[in-house]
Amino acid sequence: MELFVLFFNSFVVGFSGAMMPGPLLAVGIAETPRHGWQTGPVISTGHAIAEIFVVVALSLGLAALAKSGVVAAIIGIVGGTALILMGFQMGYEIIQNRVSYEIVQTEKRSSHKLASKGITATLSNPYWFVWWATTGLAFLVKSLKFGWVGPVVFYFGHILSDYVWYSVVSILLWAGKKIIMGRMLRVLIFVCAAFLVYLGITFILDGAGGL
Repeated sequence: MELFVLFFNSFVVGFSGAMMPGPLLAVGIAETPRHGWQTGPVISTGHAIAEIFVVVALSLGLAALAKSGVVAAIIGIVGGTALILMGFQMGYEIIQNRVSYEIVQTEKRSSHKLASKGITATLSNPYWFVWWATTGLAFLVKSLKFGWVGPVVFYFGHILSDYVWYSVVSILLWAGKKIIMGRMLRVLIFVCAAFLVYLGITFILDGAGGL
């Protein structure tokens, strides 16, 4: 049951990040007219390749640190704080109507190596590095209590959100339907933002309990 909760939490947190406009979404929107509905899954694969190296590297390095209650608590508090800030930022941008999917539609790419574009778009996003240094780190520390299975469950839950979102985007675009910042999408992002705040609070409380 705890592994399922880990999977669900990592999926929702990953989904929340995937929905916000960024370099990877820009590549997906720009390339779909040329490469079809499979653009989403392919660029997600490139993104997954970049992330699996991070998960493995961090997991190996954290194995010893995770045994220290103080270190794990500090990482949990920092990660929880990052989640709360991310949730408030998402909610604020929705309330202020600052989230736009039209800006990235103007970007054009010429290369046909979609998977490599997924990797490049991932590594070119400074927010990605910040996320893994805070929230991602906290998730991995929590997952390590399940042994090697924990990081695996976390990784697949996290990366599944990217496959789902970017595939939906490519399918809708290929079918001739534009992404519209409608009320339902706004509500969905706002709900995800609220979940991030809730999860961040639980991370902080768990971390404080370990001090």
